[in-house]
Amino acid sequence: MIWVTWRQHRAQAIVCLALICALALIAIPLGLAMRTTYSNDGLPACLARSGGAGCPAAITSFVNRFGQGVGTLISLPLVAIPVFLGIVVGAPLLGRELERGTWRMAWTQTVPRTRWLITKLGLVTGGLLVFGVAVTSITTWYHEPLDRVTSRLQPIGSYAEGLTFTASLLCAFGLAVLAGLLLRNTIGAMVAAYIAWEIPSAAVLLLNGPIHFPPASTMRIPCRAGCPGARIGSVPPVTGHLGDFVLGVTRSGGELVVSYLPTSRFWTVQLIGGGLYLAIAAATLGTAIWLLHQRTT
Repeated sequence: MIWVTWRQHRAQAIVCLALICALALIAIPLGLAMRTTYSNDGLPACLARSGGAGCPAAITSFVNRFGQGVGTLISLPLVAIPVFLGIVVGAPLLGRELERGTWRMAWTQTVPRTRWLITKLGLVTGGLLVFGVAVTSITTWYHEPLDRVTSRLQPIGSYAEGLTFTASLLCAFGLAVLAGLLLRNTIGAMVAAYIAWEIPSAAVLLLNGPIHFPPASTMRIPCRAGCPGARIGSVPPVTGHLGDFVLGVTRSGGELVVSYLPTSRFWTVQLIGGGLYLAIAAATLGTAIWLLHQRTT
C-alpha cells in the first residue's frame, strides 16, 4: 500500500517539495537582509529602551520596506495554496477510482477497501501535514523581525503563521475526498470542494474581521493636549504595546476610546479558526471512511 500510494501521489509530492524549496529560496535571503537592517537601524536598542516610542520613523521605514511589497510577495500566495493544493490532492483520491472504474480491481484485492482508504488517507494526510508545518515554519521565521514591531493579528500575518495555514489545507483536502466519493467525478469534486471550502473560510474571515470573536478589548485613555499621534496606524500603537492590533480610535468627551486586539490573543484566534477547519476535516474524512465501508458497489 505504501508503494502504491507513493506511485499515485509522487507527482503531487514533488510539487509540494518544489513549493517548499521556492519559498525557502525567496524567504531566507530576504529574511537575512531583514535581520541585518533590523540591527543596523538600531531597533533592538530602541525597543529595549522605549518600547518603540523613541523611534517611530525607523519602525515605519522598516515596516514599509519589508512588510508591504516584499512581505506581500511571500504572504499573499499562501492564502491560495491551501485550498488549491487540498482539492488537487483530495479530489482524485476516490473520485478518480470511481470515475475510471479502477475501484473494481483496487477494492477486490487482499486489502479490504476500508483499510485501503485509511492507509491512503493516513499517508497523504501525513504528507500534507509535513508540508503545512514546513511552510508555516519558514514564514514564521521570515516574519519574526516584523512581528517585533507590528501585529501578528493582521489578516495576512495571522494566516501565514500559527495553525491556520495547515488546518485550512487539511479542511480543503477532506472536503475534496468526500466530494470525490459522492460525485464520482474528479473535476466536479474539485469545484464542489472549492465552493464548500469558501463557507468555513468566510466564517474564519468574519471571526477575524467584522465580528471579532472573542470580542475586541477596549481601552479608555484620558485625552490631554490633543492626544498627538492617537490614530489607528500610530507607531507605537495608541495602546502603548507593540503587537496590539488597533481596530478603531474614537473620542468620547475628554477620553480616547480604543478598540483593539491584544497581542496575547494570537493563539486564541489561531485555535478558534484552526479548530473550525480541523473539525470539518475530521468530519469529512470520517464520513468518507464510513460511506465507503457501507457502500455495496
